[in-house]
Amino acid sequence: MLILRSPMQYRPEREYIYRVVFEEFLGMDYSVIYEERDHIEIVKEGAEGEAHRLILADVLLRTAEEAWLQAPSMPQLPLNEAVIPGMGTVPVLYGRSNPKGTYIFTSGGGVECGIDIFGGCLFMLTRYEELVVPDRDRHNRFSAYSSVAYQAGFLDRPIVNEYVEILYLCIQMLWPELRRRERTLRTMISHDVDAAYFVYGRSRLSIAKESAMDILRRHDPESGLRKAVMLGRKQMDLGPDPFNTFDWLMSLSERHGIRSSFYFIAEETEPGMDGNYTLEDANIRNLFREIHARGHEIGLHPAYQTYLHPERIKRQFQMLRSSAEECGIMQDRWGGRQHYLRWQAPDTWQHWEDAGLHYDSTLSYADSAGFRCGVCYEFPVFNLIARSPLQLRERPLIVMDQSIVHPDYMGLAGDQALRAILHYYGQCAKYNGDFTLLWHNSQLVRSADRQLYQSCLEKLGSYNPAKVSVS
Repeated sequence: MLILRSPMQYRPEREYIYRVVFEEFLGMDYSVIYEERDHIEIVKEGAEGEAHRLILADVLLRTAEEAWLQAPSMPQLPLNEAVIPGMGTVPVLYGRSNPKGTYIFTSGGGVECGIDIFGGCLFMLTRYEELVVPDRDRHNRFSAYSSVAYQAGFLDRPIVNEYVEILYLCIQMLWPELRRRERTLRTMISHDVDAAYFVYGRSRLSIAKESAMDILRRHDPESGLRKAVMLGRKQMDLGPDPFNTFDWLMSLSERHGIRSSFYFIAEETEPGMDGNYTLEDANIRNLFREIHARGHEIGLHPAYQTYLHPERIKRQFQMLRSSAEECGIMQDRWGGRQHYLRWQAPDTWQHWEDAGLHYDSTLSYADSAGFRCGVCYEFPVFNLIARSPLQLRERPLIVMDQSIVHPDYMGLAGDQALRAILHYYGQCAKYNGDFTLLWHNSQLVRSADRQLYQSCLEKLGSYNPAKVSVS
């Protein structure tokens, strides 16, 4: 067992981040002694002497109370970088180097690390900066471009995982007999059902106009023609509907040994922004039954105007569960993702907790794929305002289709898009983490989009991060 001698300030925050790093991420036994000190000291139970101490910098959690969650407590840009053996350079969110400018060094036979590992992890996992920086986009979302990760150039790498590796490296330098828990790489795919079927809520005139727009304005004749096919179909003939990709998605997941999750909108809160279906619809009920029968998961996609309304999230979750139960579906765990990725720290987490949901998978940025929480592991969340850990778990979203392909965001296509997706997968694979991919059922109208998605699944299992190939 490891014994941490810890400063006393911000004890709830410390208890949380120590538990996440040691129990959740490393799977190592530890205990904590809180006392008056200006750094963190780690020793192995039963070991004594200077040669058996690990000293860690403690910066963020020594912030004066009046500066907590204020601009002066933010990391100072440009960030310093630490050179770590076997890892290269790592950005330092908080820390202190020694006079020689190095961050990891031996001292009296022990080891000192000048990177504030626990403070940096807390900053990223709790989304600390989102309570400090007021910038928001037109959907009132905190954007990638406002984040420290984007400005410092590490959004495309999981810095929390890197910090955990540094901590483990230091532990191994002192106590090589100690081992962390082994982890297994997981590919976790979900599908937000924003629009279940293209024809829902559309008149023949609307279908014709949308088809013409694709052909004439968007210069996308393939999508236009696929939509125009529905003009000659009966209302309930959904087989050729271009958004009806559910069977194809499930079959592809099953072929690759993946259990997909389908997140449904329960009610409309903003005209034109929410789903084009209701949970009472017979086709939706049949879809529920098929998803469940094939071993996939059903989840919640709270509507546009819900992320700051706990009563709406709770009501919509109850609606979803009731609909599922009426279809004979029972699930042990329920989770999902906020529509449009509209989310606010820490309020939305708290609302999900209060509604009884088990996990959230909202936290990526709409405008860029990457590691918003700095991690590719699922983790329990913390309410920075209430200063309390929650039972809710965050399953960070790493890649959303729209972030990659939408011209207003990353705007990638073909091989470029595939290479980007494989890069993020490679980062997750490096730490045996969770690669979470969102692909909308309605983002598969064009054959190029289907090919991109299919190529992702085909290449993920055999992808070698050291050699990218999309041939």
